[in-house]
Amino acid sequence: MKTSIIEDENNGLRNKVTKGTTWNFFSQICDQGLSLVVTIILARILYPSDFGIVALSVVFVGLMELFQNLGMGSAIIQKKNIGDDYLSTSFWTGIFTGICIAVILVIISPFAANFYKKEILKYIIIVSSAGFLVGPFTSIHITILTKKLDFRKIAYIKISTKMISGIISVCLALSGSGVWSLVLGSLMAQALMTPIIWYIVGWRPSLIFSRKCFKDLFSFSSNILAFDFFNYFARNFDNLIIGKILGAKSLGYYSLAYNLMLKPLQYISWSITRVLFPAFSNIQEEKERVRDIYIKVIRSISLITFPMMGGLMMVSNEVVLTLYGSTWAPVIILVQLLCVVGAMQSIGTTVGTIYNSQGRPDLLLKTGLVSSAIDVISFIIGIKWGLNGLISGYIIATVLTTILCQYFANRLISLKMLTFLKALVPAALCSLFMISGLILFKYLNFTVFQLSVVPTLILSIVLGMVFYTVLLLSIFKTPEVEEVVKLLRKK
Repeated sequence: MKTSIIEDENNGLRNKVTKGTTWNFFSQICDQGLSLVVTIILARILYPSDFGIVALSVVFVGLMELFQNLGMGSAIIQKKNIGDDYLSTSFWTGIFTGICIAVILVIISPFAANFYKKEILKYIIIVSSAGFLVGPFTSIHITILTKKLDFRKIAYIKISTKMISGIISVCLALSGSGVWSLVLGSLMAQALMTPIIWYIVGWRPSLIFSRKCFKDLFSFSSNILAFDFFNYFARNFDNLIIGKILGAKSLGYYSLAYNLMLKPLQYISWSITRVLFPAFSNIQEEKERVRDIYIKVIRSISLITFPMMGGLMMVSNEVVLTLYGSTWAPVIILVQLLCVVGAMQSIGTTVGTIYNSQGRPDLLLKTGLVSSAIDVISFIIGIKWGLNGLISGYIIATVLTTILCQYFANRLISLKMLTFLKALVPAALCSLFMISGLILFKYLNFTVFQLSVVPTLILSIVLGMVFYTVLLLSIFKTPEVEEVVKLLRKK
């Protein structure tokens, strides 16, 4: 038996993190850029109800996806010494659970269709279940690349998959396949990419299933799995309750608005935190080092996501009308409200990295249970006032849960809350200044200039960037900004 297939390398960790973040960020931009283009095209061809029906299926399919591989990927990344017996055990566990999940989805599909009174939902769920038969063949390979911080190869895989998926979806939509163009694209792309991923990674599973390895991995992953379950339920309860009470059309509006808000968040926050988990796991005993890196990461994320969310809030009217058309006008106010959630979540999504890298998935589960309960309660209360009421409740819940989860994460690495909040001040104040400037421009445009939608969008983006950059460079001398300035001066 090999002592370790993936070596733990502390030398050059900073270089690996930098390269990994760069490649992950690049892949996110390409991935989400392609998604945006495909969504714009499909939104012009399909109906809001088509997006809503698929969103309903995602509630069930996404829930089952949590149990694929039983969350053992995180355990493999966190542990320092992993051999082929661990990897093969995880692979065969994924195959078995994938088959079980596919069977479960086929069984529950009629009940889901009956619950929402949508017969087609039954067939969408059945077809989507095929993804659980294909997914396990590549999940452990992606985990191997993640543990090695080889995000360059992951970027190639993600971009290629997204391109194939987008092409298939658009071709199906143009051929009149309707809602099925949203279902089959990613499923077919995943199947086509499987042999390519095996070739890129080069790892092959052995005919090994070790009970000892399974117990060792599951003892860690079980807490993460439980957290993911409750967190997913809370995060998707909004889709469930909107689809049931307000209907598929309203859910289509909400789904598009949420995805539009989520794109900038994924560009930055998820790109960085995905790299931080394996990196922090390598230095988990060095609390001071973890703390210093974490503060820099938090400050860097906020410097980008805060103005992105504030800017999207101010140009949401122009963005929606330009990209999607007047049919999607109800999405505008939803985007504006969800941008508040996005700004907070761009920071809040980092706490899981601290919990897991410090070997405390149990604490992640405990705080997750409380957070999930708060989210669900806010949705139940808010839905009484429609979509706007639901999102308003979501904002309040996000404030409470962010404070709660951040408090315990900070304690694990001895980080004072005041120090944490100070790291967010530059981005918060500069973003508020930018929003104020754009409000003034909007007022002048409404009363004096009266520009059309597209010129207003372009000018708003340019002015927003100018307002934010000027204040950031003139008042707040953060280390991250100074490093960028020095780099530009050298060039």
